[in-house]
Amino acid sequence: MKLMNQRIKTIGAGSLLALALGFAPNMWAGPGPQQWQTLRGQEQFKRIKAGEKVAYVCNQCKTVSERVVNSSEHAMELCKEGATVMCPSCTKKTKIVMKRQRNDPPTHSEVVYVNEKGEECAFVAKIAENNE
Repeated sequence: MKLMNQRIKTIGAGSLLALALGFAPNMWAGPGPQQWQTLRGQEQFKRIKAGEKVAYVCNQCKTVSERVVNSSEHAMELCKEGATVMCPSCTKKTKIVMKRQRNDPPTHSEVVYVNEKGEECAFVAKIAENNE
């Protein structure tokens, strides 16, 4: 009986693996890093030009909101330390903080969007232009 149970488990695991491999192409399909670029540094925000699109990705309500940048000043407001950004979907406010590591030089810092508990809860990404 013990041998029979072991064989059933082995067959079940093999079937599960075959099923997962059968769906593997579907799991990897879709938009990826080529579609957007996460903006983490102030120099990346400086490169955004008026008229370009950015996505505000809110992890609290699990939505992606597209915004058109009006000017370079508008882009820099999205990375200004201490400022707040409101999610258009759930209207929750996130605070912009600069994340620095102890051993890194002062020039290396990342823009992070945190909630009232100080947990990272959102990010901004630049949407790539379609060249079709």
